[in-house]
Order: sequence, then structure tokens, then C-alpha cells
Amino acid sequence: MSADRPENPFATIAYEQMLNSRYALQNHPAHGFSAGLDRSATVLLARLSVAEPMTIAELAEAFGLDISTVHRQVAAAIKAGLIEKIADPEGGQAKKHQPTAEGNRLLALEFEYREATTKKIMDGWSEAEIADYQRLLEKFNRGIETLRNQPWPR
Repeated sequence: MSADRPENPFATIAYEQMLNSRYALQNHPAHGFSAGLDRSATVLLARLSVAEPMTIAELAEAFGLDISTVHRQVAAAIKAGLIEKIADPEGGQAKKHQPTAEGNRLLALEFEYREATTKKIMDGWSEAEIADYQRLLEKFNRGIETLRNQPWPR
């Protein structure tokens, strides 16, 4: 974004979001620590940890991805011992998926590392700035969820 012209706030926000996603997708945490989870395993575990067990089709719908992509991601997470298949508690034919104890442990560890990094990044921010950022980021994410009709349980 050029310093010699007035900024369009939406262009600046879009640019900054691109940078933010770049950092998130690098798969190399700024803090130097990682629980060893790749991005897809982290997102799968995060979703399954706040929802009832889900089928591959339910996960694909929740993420807006095709079933084959989600199937590959879930298969890799199962192979790594992070997710397990269970019978549908309601008696349905399709298998449901839920985090294993190890998956839950590594997800908690991953979020501990992310929280520590976030604290470092926001060092020097006032409590009001942190609260404003938290509120606005959640509002922004809920706006994306509404636009895509893919709410994320919290």
C-alpha cells in the first residue's frame, strides 16, 4: 500500500489479512515451538473439540471443502493418532470422528504456544487495545462465517 496516496481502509484490511494468513500458513511458529500439528490437523482438531463427533461429510460441509480433501486430512490425522473413528451415537450408518486423548493433548499444547506468541506480539499493548482487537477480530470472523453460511462453534 503506497504511502503517497490516501488509504482505502478496505484495501488495507485485505492486505493486512493476507499478511496475517501468510504468517499462519508458514507452518513455522514465530515462537520457535510447535506441538507438531500441521495446519489441517490443528483446524480439524479445533473443530472437533468444540462440536459433537462429525462424519467426513459433515466436516466437509463445515469447512466448505470437497469430501476427498477432508477424507485425506482426516486419514492423515487418524494415522498420526490424533483422531479416531467411532460409531454414530445416534445409530447412523456413517462413522463419526472425534479427537483422541493425544489429539486433545497436542491441540492444547499448540494453543498454549500460540497464546504465548500472541502475548509476545502484543507486549506493550494496553488492556483496552487488546480487548478491542479481540472483539473486532471475533466480529470479523463471525462476518466471514455469516457470508459463507459456515458458523464456527465457540
